[in-house]
Amino acid sequence: MIDEGYIKYEINLTDGPTPEHPELIHLNMTRTKLHDLTLIGVYDNGIGYGNLSIRTEDHKKFIISGTATGSEHDLPLEKYCLVDDFNTDTNEVYCTGKVQASSESMSHGSVYRANSAVNCVIHVHSRTLFDFMLANDYQRTAESAAFGTPEIALEFETQINNNVQDFGLFATAGHDEGIIAYGPDIDSTYNILFDIYNTYKEEHNG
Repeated sequence: MIDEGYIKYEINLTDGPTPEHPELIHLNMTRTKLHDLTLIGVYDNGIGYGNLSIRTEDHKKFIISGTATGSEHDLPLEKYCLVDDFNTDTNEVYCTGKVQASSESMSHGSVYRANSAVNCVIHVHSRTLFDFMLANDYQRTAESAAFGTPEIALEFETQINNNVQDFGLFATAGHDEGIIAYGPDIDSTYNILFDIYNTYKEEHNG
């Protein structure tokens, strides 16, 4: 069952200004490109999928696209939210902005916590790429770790800790169709996804 868009943790939102970051416009343009590839979007039942984030310049927080925004092709900047803190033990997220942070905020935060060199995280959905990754032994989280839970956030940390590089890609086996890419900057993270997208296209379209 696809349950993207439903927030399972306790969110503590403080009303505040739109987050500022010198790379936020670039991040948003990258989101639009992912939307064009249908890696971010909305299902027929109206539930949106996909989100992306960038670490703040002081490395203490991160900015992420808001929850339930997958249907929007061009996302207004005010629909990004600053995640101030999160706690996987108590299942809480603290954020500031005009919209609630994405329902995958703890997962993004866990990637940043696991590797200080990572500055961008992208979470997309794709039936074909997800199945392709599972069939070809790509990294994956445990099937028992469900979307939007502390368990999957901790699984993300395990995946990062098992990778000696500062960039990578893995499937969220317990979150159907979910794929996570991460890297030191926006472009390298996007390119990881675009490379597997092209690899799949070449193998299946000749």
